[in-house]
Amino acid sequence: MAKDVIVVVQRDALPKPKESLDILLVSTTGAQPVKVYRDIESVKEVFGENGSTPNSKVVRKATTLLNQGKTTLAETLVSKFKIVGFEPPSGSAALPAKFTVDFTASTITEPIATGTDIWMKAGGDDNAVVKATATADVGSPAELAELFEGTSFTKGGKTYTATAESGVVTYTASEPGSADSIPERVNLYGDEIMTEALPYEPEVEFKNGVDAVTAADALVNAIKKFQQDEDNDWYYLMTDKDDDDYVKALAKFAEASEPTEAELGAGVEDHRKFYMGQTTNKDFACLTARAAVIYTDPEFIDEEPDASYTGNVGPFYPKNVTWKFKRPQDGNAPASAGIKLITLPKLKESERDALSENHVNYLTEEYKRQYVKEGVCLNGEFIDVVLGGDWIAKRMRDLLYDILLENANVDYTDQGFALVATAVSQALAEAADAAHNIIARDQESKAGIFTVVIPKYADSTDEQRRNRVMPDITWEALLSGAVHQVKTKGALRVTL
Repeated sequence: MAKDVIVVVQRDALPKPKESLDILLVSTTGAQPVKVYRDIESVKEVFGENGSTPNSKVVRKATTLLNQGKTTLAETLVSKFKIVGFEPPSGSAALPAKFTVDFTASTITEPIATGTDIWMKAGGDDNAVVKATATADVGSPAELAELFEGTSFTKGGKTYTATAESGVVTYTASEPGSADSIPERVNLYGDEIMTEALPYEPEVEFKNGVDAVTAADALVNAIKKFQQDEDNDWYYLMTDKDDDDYVKALAKFAEASEPTEAELGAGVEDHRKFYMGQTTNKDFACLTARAAVIYTDPEFIDEEPDASYTGNVGPFYPKNVTWKFKRPQDGNAPASAGIKLITLPKLKESERDALSENHVNYLTEEYKRQYVKEGVCLNGEFIDVVLGGDWIAKRMRDLLYDILLENANVDYTDQGFALVATAVSQALAEAADAAHNIIARDQESKAGIFTVVIPKYADSTDEQRRNRVMPDITWEALLSGAVHQVKTKGALRVTL
């Protein structure tokens, strides 16, 4: 029997933890499981000179990442980050594709007479046909295979030439590298017009070639495998590699981490990354998004300006601030040095112009004031714009999943569409608040300057209704630092 009085007591929700930049530092002096570090001593236990995988560069980066308290304008400092260790990356040579025809299990009931012609069609392709002629009677699989020694066919722009051994014919591509796939079948005929099928049924295998892999690409592949198999819960990436080929490969990796609309529609998850690197090349150029690089003179590379820059400005996250006009500290300088910025590079005016044109950041001095210029990614986009846009995407996605998981049903109606749209509106409103400052606010109303267009049920197509896919919710917002009225916009697509 139901009770007449029911008392339910609910506690307040636990406070939401403060957001911080999820930093991953990659070491390449030996395998180490990923681990969260909060102090230098813990880093030294693993990567110090007496650690299991010594890496002085990682120790320096960690030190300068945490030691930015004298010059940062942020109210806090980087308090934690992850480090994972990989074996030293090495390149590998390209390998050719191989098409193998194995006659060892074939039965030859009647010997093939001298002078007999046999035609072989590889992969069912009429353009990949070879002809072999018996120079002696053939009575075994090994002798049958020998007939095709030196024959060749062309497929996908590559010529495949045969060698025969112990009943196996191996057609090897003339050029190494990945090739067009060849179906694993062959047809054998006793006539040129290929109507007289022969009874031999060899086993066939196609093994594709492998493109050459540079050491830099090997590192990127190791990071991708780490993402897939172990840990993808990180966003901001730095490594102990500064050579141009590594920096460019990592910058391209970061750029490719943001899925396209088509990829998202095909089910690819959004795990976008941001890479910060450093270079000693005054002519460094790599027109990519989602990556920023800072220049330093070769003799000062050990100051690890990428980590200094990150530790100096990163603590503001998720609040939006410009990365220009910041003064990274040399975190490895002795205490006796007092407040010491990273060292000002010796640059001519033309060299500074070249760095700026290539969107490479560098410490400069103007009117006796030193600061980093320009606070941009390698494609010229401002760092804060990219970080802010990524935060909006993540927050919007989190809010949407909350709605879908916390409601027993979201109807395919105007009301259901409006409920889903609250994820968009709330994320944009949070992006405009003082704690984030990503989206500009109206000077009078203090409301965020953004618009959200919520579709109606009448806007949906029959196919969308059958598949319960909402028409896109579109939105547009003015970024807070947009002196030139730069806008960001997007669309949210949901299956109910």
